[in-house]
Parts: sequence; C-alpha cells; structure tokens
Amino acid sequence: MNMRILVISDTHIPARTGDLPRAVLQAAESDPDLIIHAGDLVEEQVLHVLEECAPVHAVAGNMDPPALTQQLPRRREIDAGGVKIGVMHGDSLPAPRSADDGERAAEFPEADVVVTGHTHIPRLTSVNGVWVLNPGSPTDPRGGSVRTFAWMEMEDGELSFTVRAF
Repeated sequence: MNMRILVISDTHIPARTGDLPRAVLQAAESDPDLIIHAGDLVEEQVLHVLEECAPVHAVAGNMDPPALTQQLPRRREIDAGGVKIGVMHGDSLPAPRSADDGERAAEFPEADVVVTGHTHIPRLTSVNGVWVLNPGSPTDPRGGSVRTFAWMEMEDGELSFTVRAF
C-alpha cells in the first residue's frame, strides 16, 4: 500500500506564533493520507485545522493544556498500511533531551518507526532496523536547526523520509 504521511510536532500555537505556518498548511492541504502530530500542539484549534485536511493521529505533549491532555493519549501505536508506527512526545523519557534513539526505539518494541518530538531538533536515525524520526518544530527551532516538518512515504513496501526545512 502506498501512503504519504505528514509528520509534525511542537507547533506551540499560539505561544510561538499565531497560526500554523503557510508551509505546514500547504503540506496538510496537499492530500496526505494521514497526519501525525507528536505533541505540544498547545491550542486545540491546531488539531481541528489539521483534521480538515486528513485523518490526524496526535499525542499530548508536556505543554498541552488539560483540554488536550484529556482528549489525546500520551503515546499511541498506529498501523499505517502494514507499517507499525509508535508515537510519543518524548518528554516522559528519563533524560528527554539527551535520551538516545535506542531508548526511544525501545519504547515501542514492535514498531517499524518511532515518531517523537520535544527537542524541536529534526533527526532521523535507524536503530536495529527501527527508524526514529523527530520532525523538529515548524514554529520554534532549537539547537541551531531551522523550522521543519517531515514526510514519511511508503511506496511498494519501501519507506522513505524527507525532513523539509523552510
């Protein structure tokens, strides 16, 4: 099964900016099959805007208000066309900013891909055959990075990833 999945995290609306950046909205409106948000939406309206574009699988982050933390799980597992994806914000790890990708992958032992956020720094690594993807932040880059989001694509059983900077 072929799929295009938009992956974002750490939007922090309205704390970092008033609305989703134009590049993220254009990506969401480009007919992805699925959108994954790895937490710290901060405002519930972000979820609603994204849901108008495609099905959304989001998790709560450490900066999300009670209205979102009661609505969203802290972690979730998704089967997307036979690819098992684990999603968490990442702040619950013992040392969330310095945790290595092996620790992130170990959180979802059955996953093919683990999506995480929290650091605001884009990163893609492979640990023992498990892809670990942090799409960075489209509104609040850190660690010398720029504003980013990511695409995960599945075509003919092959996974590919693109981190898009803007």
